[in-house]
This record gives sequence, structure tokens and C-alpha cells, in this order.
Amino acid sequence: MKTEVKLIDETYTIRGEKVDVVANARFDVDSGEQVFDEKLDNKAILSAFDKYRNDHGIISPERIKELRHSFGLSQRDFATLLGWSATTIATYETGSLPSKANNKILLALENDHDLAQPFYDASKESMTERGKAAFKENTGISEVEKSKNFIEKGINTSFADTNYSEFSGYNAFDLKKFSNMVLYFASNVSELTKTKLNKLLFYTDFAYFSLNTVSISGAAYARLPHGPVPNNYSLLYGSMESANLIVEKENSTSKYDWSYYAPNAEFNAALFSKDELAVMHDTLERFKDMNATSISALSHKEDAWIDNDNHKLISYDYANSLTGLKN
Repeated sequence: MKTEVKLIDETYTIRGEKVDVVANARFDVDSGEQVFDEKLDNKAILSAFDKYRNDHGIISPERIKELRHSFGLSQRDFATLLGWSATTIATYETGSLPSKANNKILLALENDHDLAQPFYDASKESMTERGKAAFKENTGISEVEKSKNFIEKGINTSFADTNYSEFSGYNAFDLKKFSNMVLYFASNVSELTKTKLNKLLFYTDFAYFSLNTVSISGAAYARLPHGPVPNNYSLLYGSMESANLIVEKENSTSKYDWSYYAPNAEFNAALFSKDELAVMHDTLERFKDMNATSISALSHKEDAWIDNDNHKLISYDYANSLTGLKN
């Protein structure tokens, strides 16, 4: 019998809901009738399940495996950790849909591994010695790292009031990205003063917004006498110093004393898209030879600074009018 594969519309009922998918099916060339093909049928069913998962926010089998492996656990120990049967984990990893309650637990653990600790405390006596050792190894976190995570979560939360508004560039503030923007400039500008750093960050976020209608860091910027600055920048830079990401150093001549930031950690380029990195590079090239006084004076010519009172937040709507971004 000569057969061919064609795309057809299929409808499956999953948990009482009809799910429509387009799938391959095998047909007899002579009669035009569909013939059974186990592999194609299984692919079609899996496609329907994937669509249902996507529509309902259900974790996939692959992500469940990755979650289990992130703890270094076998199916048996992972099931014991969660208080489920080993069969439950096995069926979830081969395609069965988790219950709503179990799905919430898996998603929560995927988002925050720290949530696994209460499960471990309640179930560790029933886990294998190998499982207990693996869990401790893969969830071990130093007190310094716990402190860093606590500070990061706290600061991100404290900036939530401006998230997704005109003052954050319609983005959510991300301390990790903001900190790495600071590291980028501190790594590429010798003796980077706070005044110049503030302007580099301002022009970078606003330049990216002018091209993409969203900022990079989600930071809000305020009008101060020396020009636009990240809102609460002292808190932000202080948190970076506490986390040993940057260090403030002193320098002096016979006439002047000044301080500057030096990097104390590696810049993480993986946090940024190619377009974000390109704008950061362009800002660096545009302003790297300007000293703090010059770039501050330039920022005073911007409507974003002229139109606002001291300590007022600056709308990203000013991005397209910035003269400092024009060739």
C-alpha cells in the first residue's frame, strides 16, 4: 500500500476541554482514507497536550525533569521530598498533566528554590542518604549570598511603585541589570565619578527607550541640581558596595579631592540583549571623553532637566528630545 502524509485538523478532549491542533496524518494514496500510524498519532496527541499546557500555564515534562535535576534528585527522592508517590513523578515526566495543586507547587519551586527547604525539613527522614546529600549540595547557599538575594528582592520591591509607568520606561526595575550597567561603565571608564556615572546611565536608558519604547533597567530618574540621576541612587550604589560589586576610591591633587567607582566584579553581558549592549556601547563611545563637568553641563540643556523641578521624576517621554543623543 502506498501512503502519504498530510496535515489535518484534529480535535482532542483534555480535561473536558476541546483542543484543536494541526497535525500530520497518514493516508492511503489510492483510497484517500486515513490509516493508523502510531508515531504520528502520538505526536498529534502530545501536540494537543502541549497546547493545553501553554493555554493553562501548566509546567512541561521537560521542565519537571530540569527542576528535579536542579536538586540532584532521583524520581524517588524528588517524590519523597514533595510527599508524592514515585509513580506520580514518573507519569508527570512522561507526559501526564499535573493536578492544579501539584502544578502550583512545581511552578513555585521552579521560580524559587528556597521554597524547597520546608519540604525537605518535613520529609528528609524518608529520603535516601544520597538524596539528602544531593539536596544539601544543590541548595546550599552562603550567608553572603542570602544577604545579597534579600537586598536585591527588597530593593526591587521598593521601586515597584514606578514599575511599568512613564517614569520607569514602561519596564520593571531590575537591580541585577542596573548593577551590571554600572559595572559596564565602571569597567570601561577610568576613575568613573558618580556624576558622570549618573549621566551615562540616564542617557543609556533613555537612548534605548527612544528606539524601543522600553528602558533597559526599569530605573526611574530624577531631576537634581547637577543633572538627571537614578532615583535613590545613593541606595542603589550603596547596595552594590555592600555586595562587593563596586568600591569607591579616593584620589587627590594639590587642588582637588575626588572619589570614583572601580569595579569589584565581572560585568555579566549575558543579562542583556544584543540591542541593549549596542546602546550601552554607543553611549560609552559618545561620552567617554567627556569629564563630569562637561556631561553635567550637557544634561542641563535637556528639556528633561529644564522642564522639571528638583527631585521630580523625569518622564521617559523626553527621550526623543534629548540633544545629547543627536549626532
